[in-house]
Amino acid sequence: MAAQLGRLAAETRFDVYDEVSDALARTSFGETVDLTPDSLLDLRIRTLTAEAWAARQRVSGQRAWRDDNDPVTQSDFSAWALRVEAARALREFVHAGAPAAAATILSRRMSAHWRAELAADLEG
Repeated sequence: MAAQLGRLAAETRFDVYDEVSDALARTSFGETVDLTPDSLLDLRIRTLTAEAWAARQRVSGQRAWRDDNDPVTQSDFSAWALRVEAARALREFVHAGAPAAAATILSRRMSAHWRAELAADLEG
């Protein structure tokens, strides 16, 4: 599941943050991840969630998505929403473990080949 989580983070570009890539590396080695309140990773996840919430508020007030003068587009919001889902999957993985997080991780995967990747992970 750690490999699937890493792929989900890459698909959503959640892995571009240093604290996230460090956490993903730690999960792949079975190491402990610091996700205590106010840790760097916790702050990143909370910041990302707040950004997504702010984008949602902005988007919900728009009359049309085609307003070129608006700073937040539907694609912006969609990208934030996907990253928040990846962040939730990481939080669940760290707090509840791989078996509990498996459904969340797999249901959020965007690759059409996720099943083949999962099968390869399980074989190796």
